[in-house]
Amino acid sequence: MLFERHPSTSIHPKACGINQRTTEILRVIGVEENVYAIAAPAEIAGRTAWYTSLGEDGKEVFSRDAWGGGQYAAEYAQHSPSRYCILPQIKLEPILKRRAVELNPHQIFYGSEVLTTEDHGDFAEVTVRNRSTGDVSRHRGTYVIVADGGRQFTTQLGVEWSGEGDLLTMISAHIRSPIRNLHPDNRNFITWFTNPAMGGSTLTGYLYQLGPWPEAMTSPEIEEWMFVCAQAADDPTKFDAETALARARKTIGIPDLDMELISLSEWTVNALYASQWRVGRHFLVGDSAHRIPPWGGKALGMNSGIQDANNLAWKLSMALKDPGRHYDSLLDTYYEERAEVGKRVGQTSLNNMRSHSGQIDRVMGISASQSQAENLAAGAAFFDKGHPEYAEKQRLIQLASQALDTEFKAPGYEVGWFYPSADINSEGGATHGGQQLADGTLVHHTYYMSTIPGHHLPHAWVTRDDRTVALRDLLNLDALTLFVENTLEERIDEHRLKVVVVGKDGWQDQTGQWEKYRGVDWSGGVLVRPDGIVAWRGSLTQARDEGWTRLVDRILKVVK
Repeated sequence: MLFERHPSTSIHPKACGINQRTTEILRVIGVEENVYAIAAPAEIAGRTAWYTSLGEDGKEVFSRDAWGGGQYAAEYAQHSPSRYCILPQIKLEPILKRRAVELNPHQIFYGSEVLTTEDHGDFAEVTVRNRSTGDVSRHRGTYVIVADGGRQFTTQLGVEWSGEGDLLTMISAHIRSPIRNLHPDNRNFITWFTNPAMGGSTLTGYLYQLGPWPEAMTSPEIEEWMFVCAQAADDPTKFDAETALARARKTIGIPDLDMELISLSEWTVNALYASQWRVGRHFLVGDSAHRIPPWGGKALGMNSGIQDANNLAWKLSMALKDPGRHYDSLLDTYYEERAEVGKRVGQTSLNNMRSHSGQIDRVMGISASQSQAENLAAGAAFFDKGHPEYAEKQRLIQLASQALDTEFKAPGYEVGWFYPSADINSEGGATHGGQQLADGTLVHHTYYMSTIPGHHLPHAWVTRDDRTVALRDLLNLDALTLFVENTLEERIDEHRLKVVVVGKDGWQDQTGQWEKYRGVDWSGGVLVRPDGIVAWRGSLTQARDEGWTRLVDRILKVVK
């Protein structure tokens, strides 16, 4: 059962960048193509730029490819059957809602506020109020997934937060405005502004496209955008429709720009992490477990939350469908695996936020602490080809662009993260196939595909009977999947394990990529979890000697 306090899906655009690991999940649940159909075109989704403004006196600071677009497209295509895409949450949620209703038409309740949730030992119980009628009801379940954005139940369950909170106040204005034809390069999904007269990047703001696609490409009157800016700590302004639109016009640099406010949101930048993600029969997911700044693909919190749920769902399914076994230790791995990822994503995003404004403004010589005259003089020098420091500043701005790769080109962070605790035979060593440094730092600039347990199943295309699919399309959603090269002689009497042959008697490795990265020869196998994480690899003979049921129990941490 799902209880949502709001009457329907989101009314504010919120997150919009969906990375490849998340689109893979959308692929599994059957909505990937629905998302692509209304997502930003490829020429928009992979480009970003910095400007002083878009007005008559506005200048481009620099631009670059990002998120698997342009020069990075071929590299990213090797990582996954799915692609990075741009679709605001306001458009994504209805797609997810429709699919959820298709799969479970009578157990999804909007306008239903959870008042309390209790663990009674053998079951959990929630008290729910219908916000339209005021009726209160109680519902029992085996487990409760808490996904309230960290607003209430994390603290009520006795879980403490750590990290940095209330770092910055941000204003987001969802607007309708014909900006594309006024933009010097409307391929840019995000336009970052750093106006010397306004004190630099953070205080100037940024602007990104919201579609609706594909219609907005040819119909300026329906274009939607999101304008975002920080509010200085000593700024007493109370943002309403008038002040928000005035601020947007000032930043964009077109005073008479036709603009309609659709919605306005004030939010704070946080980098906070729950001390535990499981309290008895309660599990925290998404912002209830980690509150992450958006710098680094514009939707790190949403991507992390969906990936949290993907990690947890198959484990809960195992426990619910097989009550005769004790899966408590498997459920505990949810925190062991995801908490480290959540904290790394949060810290990376926080560093991106601080680095982003600092890198660009420092090269330009502008700062919020300087006078307007000083900033204007520095900005003029940056663009003056006759200035003695011009060449050096242009060199430094290119270095700054490279330094921002952790935000705009970081496949190691986006798809290369892995779960060290799932490496059951300690095969990864100090560097896990190159994906981390010896000190444990995740390598961001490259994704090293590997079948080391804890890593994602490498992407490969396979063919059978004129049908081509991605290897991960063959994963079983309620059992482990064993990939082997040859048909097994014996029948495996273990319902939690299904066999897939990629070899002469089964699917054909179309490009040789699976053979390159599978990490075992013809006599071995690779066992993969429903969430696409490698659970085990090794000799089939050794697996037979241990016994398939004992091996599966060891992987799933079953306590007898």
